Parts: sequence; structure tokens; C-alpha cells
Amino acid sequence: MSVTISVKNGNISETLKEYAQNKAAKLIEDFPRITTVTIVLDMQKTRSKAEIIVRAKQTDIEADAETYDMYESVDTIIEKAYAQLKKQHDKITEHRKA
Repeated sequence: MSVTISVKNGNISETLKEYAQNKAAKLIEDFPRITTVTIVLDMQKTRSKAEIIVRAKQTDIEADAETYDMYESVDTIIEKAYAQLKKQHDKITEHRKA
């Protein structure tokens, strides 16, 4: 289970990198079937864009968010990925019970 954080168009601080890594680690704790998490942070003039790609054993999840604050973008993509993973997990669980 690896977490990769990359940056487009600029540099990010170590605190932001650690923040994103900690958020991704919590995602991995809740869903142990995740193999890799890739987060791409894109700094533009006034906008901050974040993308996440989560690879798991049975599915791949992608989410992105664009806001004025990079921390808010990271929070949003983690929430979106969590919701998608939860929905996928519920589908698999319900399918097996039937």
C-alpha cells in the first residue's frame, strides 16, 4: 500500500504533503483492499486543483476537486473517494448476500 503525491505547476510545502499523506493513510485504514493511492496537486494562479486515483483489488476510483484553498481541495477529494469506495463496497457486499 503506497501513497504517491506529485505536484504540477509549482512547489508545495512539507506540511501540505504530510497532510495529504495522513488523509490518504486514513482512507487505507478504512479500506484494506487498496493497493495504491496517487494524489496529484496542481497549483494555478488563484485556483488549487487536486486529483486522486485509488487502485484497489476490484476497482479503480478517481476524483478531483478545484477550489481556492489546497487543503480544502485535498479534503474534498478524500471525501469523494471515500464515498465512492463505500458505495462500491456496499454493492459487493449486497451482491454476495443474495
